[in-house]
Amino acid sequence: MLSRSLLWGLVLLFLSNRVLTLTYQDGSQNLVHNIPTLPSSASTARSTPYVILMTWSATREQIQDLNNTLSTHATPGSLEGKTSIHTGLIVFFKAAISSIQANAIKKLPGVAVVTPDLMLEEKLPPPWSSPPSLTPRQESPKDQSGSPLTNVRNPVNVRLQSVAPTELKVISQPPGSVRAADLPGFAYASEAGRGVTIYVIDTGANAQNPEWKGMTGSKRFMYLPEAEETMTDGHKSGHGSCVSSKATGSLFGTAKNADIVMLKVPKELPWTSATLAALVDISDDVERKGIKGKAVVNISLGQRFPMKEESTVEAYKHLLIILMRKDIVVVTASGNSREWFNKLSDHPALFSYDTDLIVVGAVDNDGSRADYSQGTIEELTKSAPGDVVCASSTSLGWLKKSGTSFAVPAVVGVIAVWLSQDEHAAELQVPGEVAAKVKAKVKKFSYPRVKGGPPVIWNGIDPRELVCKSPKRPGGAGSGCRMTLDPPASARPPQPPKPQWSKKPQGFRRVFEQDGVIGRGYVERWNSSDFDIKDNVEQWCLDRCRGKCASVFLYRVVQFSSWEYNESYICNMYVVRNTVRKQGKETLTDLTSRYHSKWSKRFVGSASKSADAGIAFK
Repeated sequence: MLSRSLLWGLVLLFLSNRVLTLTYQDGSQNLVHNIPTLPSSASTARSTPYVILMTWSATREQIQDLNNTLSTHATPGSLEGKTSIHTGLIVFFKAAISSIQANAIKKLPGVAVVTPDLMLEEKLPPPWSSPPSLTPRQESPKDQSGSPLTNVRNPVNVRLQSVAPTELKVISQPPGSVRAADLPGFAYASEAGRGVTIYVIDTGANAQNPEWKGMTGSKRFMYLPEAEETMTDGHKSGHGSCVSSKATGSLFGTAKNADIVMLKVPKELPWTSATLAALVDISDDVERKGIKGKAVVNISLGQRFPMKEESTVEAYKHLLIILMRKDIVVVTASGNSREWFNKLSDHPALFSYDTDLIVVGAVDNDGSRADYSQGTIEELTKSAPGDVVCASSTSLGWLKKSGTSFAVPAVVGVIAVWLSQDEHAAELQVPGEVAAKVKAKVKKFSYPRVKGGPPVIWNGIDPRELVCKSPKRPGGAGSGCRMTLDPPASARPPQPPKPQWSKKPQGFRRVFEQDGVIGRGYVERWNSSDFDIKDNVEQWCLDRCRGKCASVFLYRVVQFSSWEYNESYICNMYVVRNTVRKQGKETLTDLTSRYHSKWSKRFVGSASKSADAGIAFK
């Protein structure tokens, strides 16, 4: 038992050095670590949520000390720790503390960054129809004669997606070729990203859409703290559904065999902690699966931070650098605010100046810089089409979207394919340098499609060599051409669901229903598209039936054009007509009805497959 004087001496030693060594009777020693005394929260400003990021070299003791300190001084119930599954150590803490306490914690050993846990501001995407680009347009790609890319040859095994949207054809548009729209399809190496994992940090995805269900690689969700744990898109914009389909979708993706992991962000949660948690989860997953050099991260969500939030920027950059040092490639968007900022203004894009981060801008399908796309040619790593058709988040169909967010996954997919090809392994799979090697290759395999335009990504495949015709020159494509043609069955999504008609709408009765027929012998014809009718089509048609109207026949016309379905409804009207005949001084009136009093199939005729959901009411 220690004497009172010795105990007091030890207390003084502890208070002066903040480290206490106890020596036991057997001579062994135990170090009692520093537990800092922070200013009391009661005497400072109100608490604010903070993120405290540890250095990568922080010891277990330093982390435990900080945990003890925060347990004592943080607002009760606010302390959380994000632990790396790989190391078993806490990577960062979340805690509600005062700004004075935050400044004190910054000085502790093992602490890298202390920053407020900011909320992500929602940004509106650019409109689909954009004003003319400021870059002059050309009908055909810029002449690249003399470019080393003209000597690139197709690999042995390639595939051709003959039915492909133009923005996808741009990715396999070789130098000196015709317009992308005139190419025979989208061509890609048959590995198609097999064995490579794409991590998408986004709003989720519509797991019921054919684009997600048809992905041939593995697909799974990871949920960030407070995210809704459902395989859905958690945002009305459908941002994540579109991004994922542009990466690995069977129809719109550039890496059709790659594995995909959707890291679903919460709807409303402080941005800093959610994003840092995602980066830690990705690092752990790559370590656990042993796929260093076979992983690509898609970050289409960007954020602009005020100058005063320098610590948040530092925390974000810190973890991204760690990922890239682990041979994980990271790709992000340049931003959509060209109206206000021509140069880059968002993070993480701004990190590209002194890291191996890849930044992607957006172009139109002819290669002109998109009017909304930020970043000068010097700032961008490369560009890709930003006006796209992609999976819907609310239906089984597609929709059009626009923004640099959707240019990113096209480049991510190209990278995944390169990483899956043995022929590029020696060039790219250099331990500790994969991110840098990939960034260099992305720059190398890009060229301007129009004069003065930004360099646009090319996957290195020429689809013109894949059309199996009689060879016109030695070595040309012929009956033995080595390629696989993707079946066009998946080239269209399911049609929009048929409308549900009423059996007995007020004042009418349903008397006939059949697909594939149209009305004939009608007196009046109305087209819903002429009146911009989108909802309650049935009532709109019945409202037309006034006066001597006896019956109506309503059917839908569905047409597929420009990678979307267009619906319109035709309302045919049949009336009771009065025919007057004069015989001398006597007037006879014949009442004739085109439908008389009973429905007959002779009042409809066969039609093409575009007509369906035919319904007659009388």
